[in-house]
Amino acid sequence: MTKRKLLGIIIPGINLPLFVFSAYNTVTLYLAGVPTNSEDFISNILVSAATLALGLVLPFMVPVYTSRYTLEESGLRIRRLLKRSVFLPYKEIVRAEVYIREPGDVPEEALNYTKVSAERLRKSGLGFVDFTNSEANIVLLMSGSKIYMISPAKPRAFLKNLKKRAPKLTARIIELNAKGKNIQELE
Repeated sequence: MTKRKLLGIIIPGINLPLFVFSAYNTVTLYLAGVPTNSEDFISNILVSAATLALGLVLPFMVPVYTSRYTLEESGLRIRRLLKRSVFLPYKEIVRAEVYIREPGDVPEEALNYTKVSAERLRKSGLGFVDFTNSEANIVLLMSGSKIYMISPAKPRAFLKNLKKRAPKLTARIIELNAKGKNIQELE
């Protein structure tokens, strides 16, 4: 979380001022009558485009900002800065899988189980949408042709509240700890 918060500040904090400086230089060159096909002019435009893309597009695509999850009356709302809000009606969420990683060393076999499970879901044609905040606990919500990955601070309490609002929801809790994995099916 600390790394993500730091990246969320550093990425635009460095790139946006560089964009402003480069755009200023480009305008100055243009007003000074420098030909638009000159090396200086083209390099300034390329630097402007690259810094703007890194400052805005990278945080949009990579989950560096904290996602917020709200259980509303008729569905789950997921929000994150620079990303469109998503609303999942409870009746469209068909399954939930909760992966909780306990602190300490987790055996390779248990970690491989999570990778194989995710790969199986990908191969079935479901697309993943990442709204995670942490890798220690991840909740996969299957809705339509997508799987929404979220990481609420208290995954068990989140799942309990979600099941109250969507009683037909099937769920599985997978705990990864030093002893391996513990799987619990919830109906």
